[in-house]
Amino acid sequence: MIDPAVGRVRRLPVVPVPLPRESLLSWLTHLAAEYDVPRNQIAEACGIVRTSKTLQITDSGPESVMHGLGDTDLIRMEQTTGLSPDKTQAMTWQRFTGTVINPQLGKDARGNRFRVMKANWIDPRELKFCPTCIEETGGRWPLEWCTPWTFACQRHNCYLLAECPLCRTPLRAGTVNFRQGNCQGKQRHRLTDAVQRCGTEYQNWQAPTLHDEALVELQHLLEKHLASAQPDARHAQGDFADLIAMANFALWVADPEHLDGADFAITEAFAEFCAAAMTGTGRSSHPEPKPMARTAALRIASEIVLSSNPWSTAREIIDFASRPLPVQVLPLHQAWRKRPPQGTTGRLERIVRSMRIAVPAVRTRDGRIIT
Repeated sequence: MIDPAVGRVRRLPVVPVPLPRESLLSWLTHLAAEYDVPRNQIAEACGIVRTSKTLQITDSGPESVMHGLGDTDLIRMEQTTGLSPDKTQAMTWQRFTGTVINPQLGKDARGNRFRVMKANWIDPRELKFCPTCIEETGGRWPLEWCTPWTFACQRHNCYLLAECPLCRTPLRAGTVNFRQGNCQGKQRHRLTDAVQRCGTEYQNWQAPTLHDEALVELQHLLEKHLASAQPDARHAQGDFADLIAMANFALWVADPEHLDGADFAITEAFAEFCAAAMTGTGRSSHPEPKPMARTAALRIASEIVLSSNPWSTAREIIDFASRPLPVQVLPLHQAWRKRPPQGTTGRLERIVRSMRIAVPAVRTRDGRIIT
């Protein structure tokens, strides 16, 4: 199988069939571990990359295979592995274009691809997992685990984990190899202060149990939307856009007290995010939320978006329609003035319009109004 003269895979005697919804990165990593060779050599043997034009076998970047493959690469891969072009593209972000990802992804200049993904609330570098699932699949994982829209495993009734509980190293889709069996992060020894490899076994990570019925229902809805195909995708698109807008609303102005009934892991993560974002009397900074904090924001967002009166439900969190505006609303007002929410439906129209045209003024403790 290996030609020592050139040091790369010449042929693959057996090509394992991808699991349902499996990520292309997961599948290539599995093959590389199976044949004990680097992943880029496996990719070349599968026909994805060539020495004359090397695509990146990574999670992100303008040339990443995860953005989708060109027609020539798809044909070559079909000839080499027997996988149809449709099945191969379904292992990349192309599967979600038209639902959670704007179709612009395939049309934009390569340098803008990461920006398009982030605008659709997806960081392709991110990865979460269920310890029991990876034990059952031999370390293989679905593409949905790289999205904020899958935050729980309903088969095993637990939240997905995004970082090592011991060293706090976040998982990265392009570098993690669950087949290796343990965390590759580093931590300082508590006695000697020496830096050492963490080594915590993935299957021993403890995933918090999912009790929250609100998140169970939301996860079920989101999984249904992620599997949507035309012509049903239009409804899914609207829900995703509205949830993104209201989740950002929650990240700017909501507090842990708005998570009544949520599991401790969620409220704790959101409390940590809120504490990091607070400066002075308002939340003027907007740090990148960790996956659990983002799930908390989605929970709050779903209560607004899926309510019978989103306007009134949002105002229960903070009265953004008052004049002058509460000080907590100003950073969000400025953010939405600069970049309004994209693709939202009519149910949020009044909220978005009110926030954008609101008078940017606050009343100080001595009664003065500052604009």
